Amino acid sequence: MAVKYTQPSAEVRAQLRPVYEKDADSLTAVSQVVAINFQTVAAANNYWK
Repeated sequence: MAVKYTQPSAEVRAQLRPVYEKDADSLTAVSQVVAINFQTVAAANNYWK
């Protein structure tokens, strides 16, 4: 799901997939960005309590 939010165009994703599908580093980097985003939102939500 995060990849769809990162690149919403299905056509572009299909074109780029051969570039990144065998590169674990790029997929890991996207996952890390998503995890940091969740961590930031969770911290902000707790801040306001």
